[in-house]
Amino acid sequence: MRSHHLLGAILSIVSPSVSAPTESARAPRHATIVSRQTVNSNYTFIIAGGGIAGLTLADRLTEDANVTVLVVEAGPFDQGQDGILVPGAYAPYYYFWPNLVTVPQTGLKNREIPTIAAQVVGGGSVINAMVYLRGDAEDYDSWGALGNANYSWKNMLPYFKKSENFTAPSAALAAAGNITWDDSVRGHSGPVQYSYANYFYPGSANWWNAAKEIGLKPTKDPMAGKKPGIFWMPSDVDATTGFTRSTARRNHYDRVTASRPNYHILPSSMVSKVLFTGKRATGISYVPTAGGASPSSVYASKEVILAAGGLNTPKILQLSGIGPKKLLNQFGIPVVEDLPGVGQNLQDQPTLTVPYTFSNNLVPNSGSLMTNATYNAEQRALYDGHQPSAYSIVSTLSTNIGVLSLQDATSSYQQIVKEAKQQDPALSLPADVDPTVLRGYRAQRDATLKQFESSTIGVGSLHWGTADSALVYHFKPLSRGSVRINSTNPLDNPLIDYRTATDPTDVKVYTALFRKQRQLFSAPSMQALGPVEVAPFGGNVTSDEQIAAVMRDQINPSNAHQCCTAAMLPRNLGGVVSHEQKVYGVTGLRVADISHWPMQISGAPMANMYGAAERLADLIKKEYCLAGACSK
Repeated sequence: MRSHHLLGAILSIVSPSVSAPTESARAPRHATIVSRQTVNSNYTFIIAGGGIAGLTLADRLTEDANVTVLVVEAGPFDQGQDGILVPGAYAPYYYFWPNLVTVPQTGLKNREIPTIAAQVVGGGSVINAMVYLRGDAEDYDSWGALGNANYSWKNMLPYFKKSENFTAPSAALAAAGNITWDDSVRGHSGPVQYSYANYFYPGSANWWNAAKEIGLKPTKDPMAGKKPGIFWMPSDVDATTGFTRSTARRNHYDRVTASRPNYHILPSSMVSKVLFTGKRATGISYVPTAGGASPSSVYASKEVILAAGGLNTPKILQLSGIGPKKLLNQFGIPVVEDLPGVGQNLQDQPTLTVPYTFSNNLVPNSGSLMTNATYNAEQRALYDGHQPSAYSIVSTLSTNIGVLSLQDATSSYQQIVKEAKQQDPALSLPADVDPTVLRGYRAQRDATLKQFESSTIGVGSLHWGTADSALVYHFKPLSRGSVRINSTNPLDNPLIDYRTATDPTDVKVYTALFRKQRQLFSAPSMQALGPVEVAPFGGNVTSDEQIAAVMRDQINPSNAHQCCTAAMLPRNLGGVVSHEQKVYGVTGLRVADISHWPMQISGAPMANMYGAAERLADLIKKEYCLAGACSK
């Protein structure tokens, strides 16, 4: 397998700031990487965070030539390594946020567990496993019902389609691989390229047939708002350029560099806080991510927009004086606005790996790239020649996945819901949580339990990479965690507490998903391959109590899908932002990233964040009459 070392030096940012809050005349003729020496002192909009949301917004807002946008990103630009761009060479660790570790997880045997977030221009789109899936219709309808005007599947679908450009697989591959889709719900003119791998391992057919043998049905199109069933996973590969990753950097920055003198990115710089004049956000303070320099300031004439992710956006808010008053007082931070919900409501999608041995597995499989040098070289040559190849599949994964409603997972779903309704919601949150946050959680919990009773929304998924392990994902945990600053140093990571599996219902749902995984591997088509579940699970782990005990020692609380820590909810429900994603109690400040979600979705975040950022871009354009859009 080919690999590349990091190429070249990262832009050095070492000079003192320019303090005058006036528009600079130094803007070059094309979109530009700026440093502390060359950054303008004033922009129309400043975006803190250069991930999916940040770059999508910057692209759309700079469509108006009279608007200037600065994106401040903590990480560097990626260097185009194979491990980033080539699915089969997947090695995303180059751009992991350093030293992110949870506090002891009381529901997971007090383990302190490393957690992943991106630190790179393009954010999660550079390091994720490339799964491109929307949520289910009931996700967005539930958000709307929680007090967010006009939020619904119907209203989000046009933005999903606007964001993307789908390349259909060949007719032969679609027929051979059981790939189906509804073209009416796929976008064909947006900047985000996505398609399907052009190859599949033979064992994936066994998994597919076994899934049908236990009652799971093929889903015609998981992008159409009803995902439960089995299907091929769409992937953010650019099928027009040899199945390379389509990152937010490539589709919302590189694509427009030649024509956007008003679009600047300041990489390798950490936003330390939002600057306020009274209650109005007027700019930001930032420092080099590497440290070693005093803070610099830059100003925004219209808005500061936070897009730093589910862990770092609440950190920035708290450092800026927006958050729980008690926490801010603890660190001597002047309170700009007491918002108890900032950093609360942390959610993710826990993952569980189930190991197997096989007596009769088919080859090649997803492990063959690592164990068979001849096969690896053959497949890489095919990939480089733009031919069907295992290198079009993300390393260690396969092409099929099953998404399950709770009804699909267990016939006892009604009993699980009944017992969850009898539980005091306050027991699922920290003891000192603000009453507004508790009210908001009660509303979320009611909405989630309603979803648990539905057959058309997923609560988890099953996947087999065709080698030596299966993966079980939990999409909809009821447990809620928190993100809190640990000092006033912006370079310090926050305290991360997922509180995974502290709600007993989560363990019951996960146990049901695990048992469904066992059932699938016991079906005739999988039994033909001779799978044997091994330690720490295995044939001696049979009761719900035994399964739960092993899971508590094995579950990873995060799939790098951290969300919901600046929730889009009414303020009296612990909300941090309105349905227009404006931070309550101040002006000129919004949250654009995954922090604004009120609840997790059935699926991966990426496709949803592209659509949500397109929606927010339109709201901002209409408010300020930009690029021909006007609310009047």
